Amino acid sequence: MAGQNDWTVGNLYPSPGGIGGFWKQPDPGGLVYPQQVRASSDYLSVKPFSELTGSFIGSCGHSFNQVYVFREYDYDNDVSVALLCCNLCGCVQRTISPFEAALMGNEGSLQNALLYP
Repeated sequence: MAGQNDWTVGNLYPSPGGIGGFWKQPDPGGLVYPQQVRASSDYLSVKPFSELTGSFIGSCGHSFNQVYVFREYDYDNDVSVALLCCNLCGCVQRTISPFEAALMGNEGSLQNALLYP
């Protein structure tokens, strides 16, 4: 029995609303709101401030140091898949298939997927 994927790269997962259910993505594959603070909101301060301090910036526009990994099934390719998602909003950044490859220490591993997109 063939199903249909309820996820796509670049969009919120789980949908609608992503993690917590309150995130908004006006354009599929676009930025997710609310965004993080990009500059100081205290105009009298001489100290720069930004919430974009993570090692990675996702397609959603958020900055993060780690990803959430969800196990899903890719009905198009008939294989299990690891969804690598922003840990703030849940936007799918990329996939690794089969899921088990994300856990192994080879070229398709989680480490390489983050460092070498």
